[in-house]
Amino acid sequence: MKASMIKLICAIFAVGFIATAHAADRSEQLCLVPAPPPTDGWSGTRQYARDREMEIRHLALDIIPDFRKRTITGISVLTFQPITKPLAELHLDAVDLNIQSVESTAKIQAWQATDKEVVVTFDKAIEPGKETTVTIHYSAEPVKGLYFRTVEMGYLPGEDHFFTQGEAEESRYWYPNYDFPNEKFSSEITCHVPEGMTVLSNGRLVSEEKDSKGLIASHWSQEKPHVNYLVTLVAGYFKKVEDKHNDTPLAFFVPPSEIDQAKNSFRDTKDIMDFYEQEIGVPFPWAKYYQAVTRDFVAGGMENTSLTVLYDRTLFRDETENLRNSESLTAHEMAHQWFGDLVTCKDWSHLWLNEGFATFYALLYDQHKNGRDSMLYGLYGTRNSICAITNDLKSIASRKFDDPDGIFNYLPYSKGSMVLQMLRVELGDDLYRRCIKTYLERQQFKNVTTEDLRKVIEELSGNSYDQFFDQWVYHSHHPEIKANYSWDEETKLAKISIKQNQKLSEDVLLFNFPLTIAFNGKSSRIEKTITVKAQEEDFYFSLPEAPKIVRLDPNLGLLAKIEWENLPTPMLDVQLDDAGDMLGRLLAIEALKDKKDQASIDKLKKVLNHDSFYGVRVEAAKALQTIHTDESLEALLTSTNQPDARVRNQVASSIAGFYSESALAAEHAGLTNEKNPDVRAQYIKALGIYSKKSETAT
Repeated sequence: MKASMIKLICAIFAVGFIATAHAADRSEQLCLVPAPPPTDGWSGTRQYARDREMEIRHLALDIIPDFRKRTITGISVLTFQPITKPLAELHLDAVDLNIQSVESTAKIQAWQATDKEVVVTFDKAIEPGKETTVTIHYSAEPVKGLYFRTVEMGYLPGEDHFFTQGEAEESRYWYPNYDFPNEKFSSEITCHVPEGMTVLSNGRLVSEEKDSKGLIASHWSQEKPHVNYLVTLVAGYFKKVEDKHNDTPLAFFVPPSEIDQAKNSFRDTKDIMDFYEQEIGVPFPWAKYYQAVTRDFVAGGMENTSLTVLYDRTLFRDETENLRNSESLTAHEMAHQWFGDLVTCKDWSHLWLNEGFATFYALLYDQHKNGRDSMLYGLYGTRNSICAITNDLKSIASRKFDDPDGIFNYLPYSKGSMVLQMLRVELGDDLYRRCIKTYLERQQFKNVTTEDLRKVIEELSGNSYDQFFDQWVYHSHHPEIKANYSWDEETKLAKISIKQNQKLSEDVLLFNFPLTIAFNGKSSRIEKTITVKAQEEDFYFSLPEAPKIVRLDPNLGLLAKIEWENLPTPMLDVQLDDAGDMLGRLLAIEALKDKKDQASIDKLKKVLNHDSFYGVRVEAAKALQTIHTDESLEALLTSTNQPDARVRNQVASSIAGFYSESALAAEHAGLTNEKNPDVRAQYIKALGIYSKKSETAT
């Protein structure tokens, strides 16, 4: 993941409304932010992958941290060989590093260190294929890339630690390197810490020995190649819980004061790995899988090879019931061990091959664990949030950026996951799995572009996917569909009119896509798939009887904003009662929230208290808040007794959207009776707007 909070927000928004790492902060997690303006501050220079003058074979780091000064002393040993041309100078990224000396197996003419790089000039250019080693002694007080958490900074005594964060290009702040994703190499790290501290890094632990200064030197080796931004080091005071999945060691490290919560956040790890190995068809590729929770991590999580780092807000107690869990965050980060770590985007413009896959596979795990409706609810939230953004003129695979940090947004995450959902629906589950397995096996330990994925899909399906990738990945936006329905009883024909209303431009195309339409009658359900390719089209369907329900895209296999212009209320009523179609019930609620009549409020109240799926009840509570009448408030006030904490939390939040004496009384009562700390927080927050009234409230 990206080294900024926007990455966390967008990642959790991307998995929709499923239980999240910190569901109490719902408004933050949904990432409902406006799209950037068309240029997004872009200077006009398109970004491409760096030239690779050399092949890096191995990186070895030897690090001594000073926790009091928050500095490190290091030795970096880089082994490389030029690729096709003699290499006269070696340029390494190194921001504000204090370089003491540079040595090499090839004779050095001179070296210099600027505030951005180390440049080594060789006495004679190194010939292609000749292996050379450069050793750099340095020290640093990193402002990025490596972060200390110590008692002097206000953290708890006995919990000093530090962690690294390389993505996108921050490793250069704590060691000299080639800081771009289109190069892979093996690595090893030795770190010297006081006795009693734990050192964690990529790969396997080779040794732990006391050095000449009395420090414990822990030596980790990552033998399979990976990219620079995945090189990581975590060290400090931790406690752990551990397990195994087949022969893969699993462990979860937390600051000592949080060990009682570690099992909660760790509990899904083994099942997620087992599911991914079966779903993906490729065994877990690394020597171990560890997760380390750090204080105030700079993102939600980071998928370093074999060692994910997580923020401490993923930890949770049983008292929060099902409002908090680590499932989606853990699943997202572990999926990266295949998508992002085993295969890695060649440059940042193809970031969606990392983040879209991780986001989508977290949803697949949600389906595995919690059922299909839970996954569809996540996709429903994802699609709605994307379609709420109107001025998105950048594509998923865009080279229009200055700083790679700026592209860690909803496009590679949320929209990328929806692209994969469309592919899976179009290909079918089995063929989709074959395509992804083949893609991973062919590209393992390599760098990939979108075309690598497209070629595999075309080869195994026999179909052209040029247009699919052109319109969904290389161009921006999505279809905006206006639909009309009519029935001719004499001819038994249903007519569906489809308009694409998106504003067309060089960036936004007229889309060509399959669209499934479901007709539910008294005794049968009929599905038809049409191809929409014109700006306005009429489609006719011969049916045995007038349908009771008409649904567009019933399986949520299309990223599109779909609006019916004329569905009659009786159809919506039947749809709201359709026990077999959770998505249909959600869409019926969407229509009802635009009405303010008592009949609609009564229907929503019934759903809020009796629907079988928690997400439908949540959306009913939101709809009652949107209606915002005395009658809708009364419906909420009489629906607070909810056994599912997620629904109870939303009812509390929806009541807080009203300003009235009855809402105030309900909030006081809720604060008195509620045991869940997150739901109590909703009531406390709501009371804040009644500062004067609360003084006299009884």
